[in-house]
Amino acid sequence: MTPGRGRNGPHASAARTPVLVTGEGETAVLFVAGRRVRPAMVRALYGAFPVFRTQFDAGCRGLDVRLPLPLVAAVFAPEHGADTGLLDRADFGRAALFAYQVALYRTWQDWGMRIGAVAGAGSGTVAAAHVAGGLGLEKATRHVLTGRHDRRVPRAPVPGRGDEEGLSALRAAGFRRVLACGPGPREDAETAVAVGEVPALLADMAHLQLSGPRIDWEALWWARHRADVHAVLRRVLEAA
Repeated sequence: MTPGRGRNGPHASAARTPVLVTGEGETAVLFVAGRRVRPAMVRALYGAFPVFRTQFDAGCRGLDVRLPLPLVAAVFAPEHGADTGLLDRADFGRAALFAYQVALYRTWQDWGMRIGAVAGAGSGTVAAAHVAGGLGLEKATRHVLTGRHDRRVPRAPVPGRGDEEGLSALRAAGFRRVLACGPGPREDAETAVAVGEVPALLADMAHLQLSGPRIDWEALWWARHRADVHAVLRRVLEAA
């Protein structure tokens, strides 16, 4: 993890959001705050992408030791079930957002996205520091669940001043393309996505791009998917 520097020197000192350099890529990621994780979207990503599933499970294991119930009880609760309201609580809401953000970021990395820097707004600063290597999982989960919280988590995305400052800081550091890592701004689109609907999931990710040249999400995912298929074929041929 390296403190952010613009392409021609340090980013603007007026920016309050620290930018953490993670590589040589042209894309930056802003870990947003104030957004409620929607179980339907988690289930869809969890079922479609193995890396998301692995990383989300790892995050849950780290968070569960500090929660009164396993996080999956809230995220995978049956619709209209007794546990569906848990995500409105600060502890479960922030825990779910952290696990979701880290899993989504790692999924993008697995697809070959070259990410040059990260920044966080509000509670998203913990996830940003974690993926950049500045906080281990144990410390990160402790920060998520013992920091200062609002009592409840908003049901709809609430873009805050922190998001705007984070975007400005990343752009000041020289990054034209910035993605928001977190639940998307279109709740109706996310709740309509079902498990296995990869094209719909990829289309929804387009709404997470905040600025810069548009990403071809289908091409990015297909390149990774083809590599997996070729690897399986090679193993089959070698075993024949």
